[in-house]
Amino acid sequence: MSEATPSSSSPADALTRSPADTDSSIPPPIKSISSTDVQNFPPLELHRTNTVSTTCSRPEQHPHHRHLRRRVDLRLVPILSALYLLCFLCRQNIGNAKTFHLSPDLHLSPQDYQLALTAFFFTYSLFDIPANILLKLLRPNVWLPLITLCSGVVTVGMGLTQNSGGLIATRLVLGMAECGLFPGVAYVITLWYRKKEAQFRQALFFCAASMAGAFAGALAVGLAKMDGVAGLEGWRWILIIEGILTVAVAIMAFWIVLDIPSRTTFLDEEEKEFLLHRLSTDEFGEEVRLLTPEEQEHIHATTITMLQVFRQVFTDFHLPLYILVFWGITCPLYSISLCLPTIVVEMGYTKSQANFLTIPIYISACLLSLLVAFFSDHLGVRAPFLAGSFATMILGFSIAAAAPKAAYGGVFIAACGVYPAFPGMITWFSNNLASSRARAIAMALIIGMGSYLLGHCLNLGFVSLGAAAGGVLYMRYVLENRRRGEERKRREEVVEREVERARKEGGGDAEEREERLRHAFLVRREEELAREGDRSVWFQYTL
Repeated sequence: MSEATPSSSSPADALTRSPADTDSSIPPPIKSISSTDVQNFPPLELHRTNTVSTTCSRPEQHPHHRHLRRRVDLRLVPILSALYLLCFLCRQNIGNAKTFHLSPDLHLSPQDYQLALTAFFFTYSLFDIPANILLKLLRPNVWLPLITLCSGVVTVGMGLTQNSGGLIATRLVLGMAECGLFPGVAYVITLWYRKKEAQFRQALFFCAASMAGAFAGALAVGLAKMDGVAGLEGWRWILIIEGILTVAVAIMAFWIVLDIPSRTTFLDEEEKEFLLHRLSTDEFGEEVRLLTPEEQEHIHATTITMLQVFRQVFTDFHLPLYILVFWGITCPLYSISLCLPTIVVEMGYTKSQANFLTIPIYISACLLSLLVAFFSDHLGVRAPFLAGSFATMILGFSIAAAAPKAAYGGVFIAACGVYPAFPGMITWFSNNLASSRARAIAMALIIGMGSYLLGHCLNLGFVSLGAAAGGVLYMRYVLENRRRGEERKRREEVVEREVERARKEGGGDAEEREERLRHAFLVRREEELAREGDRSVWFQYTL
């Protein structure tokens, strides 16, 4: 979480203005802006007449803060989780269908099946960024249900395909349909919650993926019993029924999914104002309350073109490291979700047993995801928990690679590292990007980049590579936070010298000049943070 400290954009120029150069239109602020004074700011008056009426000095101290957050949780998280569960089900049900004669019925060679699996990720990666741009244009309450609806329709079509070419084509279209859902939902969560609240919500939503795995195994066994109904094979009914279910929920979602906070009709105007205040304080620090409304509007009215946003994203050298970390998570994730039933069948179990044996893995992974996310949010750190998840993955895949007879146990352990790591990595990355537009594009780029289906040894290699990249990111953030802390201290010392000089000069307006210097410093600090985002010295990286 970034900590707001008074700042300036140019110590050589902006911080050395004389009192005469200071804009007299800026009203005098409080006498000091020390951390003690921040805690004693006058309370924020909400003038409520309903459930959240009271005052607060900090958003988290508001007596109805948790009530409002709970309302958002109940309205936002369940429907987003349901959409992702169904889309993930559409994505991975080919693995369940394969255990019920998909390959022989379509005359698929092993290469055809592998191509059908990977075809999904070609279009998934290619269209991720355009999908998140459309999210901002069409609004989440339209775009997210729409792409879920398309995913369901394509899955029904996949159940009706007659040959390998048709299967590969439908998988390509499915990747195009689904590519915007996960980065879109992950991005929407960052718009509604503060940094220290995000990972638990990301985990709740991502647990839909692990529950999809558990649900898919049980559902596939039941639907496969429809073999012969209407002259269709059991594996076709798995795809068709799950596709129809996805379409039905997507249609209802058009009336349930929320728009962004500033446009939502779910909250009244004063609740919306309080929610936006929480988010603004989280991003810019509590000292933003020292600024007048006009100053805040001026600072945040700065427009950044899409070209500048793309330049900011693609010149961020942290991005390739995050992609490596993401590969270290997604490659094992998809290999587990797409191949786990086949792995268990090859160990000598029946098809029904294999699908049921996947359920304990997914349920355990889901519970661990929530537990890790809760403590990560509570402590406000990401990297240590991510490191623990990578260590668990390395242990699990090492067992699976070294002892094939223990492959089930090894994959079980690996899954308990994969699923907590995914929301942790997404939250860590989003916490360390200040601009919402850059965040939307970068999250889509990273999420679209990772995915291949490979063996245990190659999974182990990707996990190790991701762990190494995560370690580099962590050390980079530690060193950069230290450097920025020193620069902030230097700038503050420059201002204090100016204040001391004004005090020594004396005069009847000495105290007023001192206050104006401090306030001008604060304004410039907020301007720099708004303009430069996470590249500003006033932005503190989350570790």
